[in-house]
Amino acid sequence: MEDLKKQDVEIGLYNIIDADVVFEEGVKVGNFNHIRKGSIFRKGTVIGDYNDLGENLDVGENVIIQGRVRTGKGCVFEDNVIIKIGTILTSNVILKNNSFLGPNTITLGSTAYRVTKHGTVIGENTYIGAGTKIAADIHIADNIIIGANSFVNKEVTSSGVYAGTPIKFIKNV
Repeated sequence: MEDLKKQDVEIGLYNIIDADVVFEEGVKVGNFNHIRKGSIFRKGTVIGDYNDLGENLDVGENVIIQGRVRTGKGCVFEDNVIIKIGTILTSNVILKNNSFLGPNTITLGSTAYRVTKHGTVIGENTYIGAGTKIAADIHIADNIIIGANSFVNKEVTSSGVYAGTPIKFIKNV
């Protein structure tokens, strides 16, 4: 813990931090988190309270992980990503630069036929509204807005605003 103070890292109370976790300068970790092995958190990242973060996360600079967020292993969060409270991400999710996940967003990890699929990708400058569910292994392009409580059941390849269950194109950005 002494080494972390030298690096200007703040660690709250009652955290479980597994082996081989790296915190760069200016990282702040709240209370009651479980951070699993092999993860890296780059400069300026803020981790709230009660998070359960999977193995081998690769977290960029200035990322905000609010609270009660759960992730599978191998997720990648590029720079300036915001993940709001209650979000659940399956394994190998990639959140590109400046993406935003509203509260209680969920990426699904299997199909209706119980086939496991991982690897959802959320593009740059993309906003996902609160309560949105994203089907397994979906790719969402850059510059997309998804309305709250939507269900993303297909690839979204053109920038614009989408909403609904299932999602439909609403208008250009």
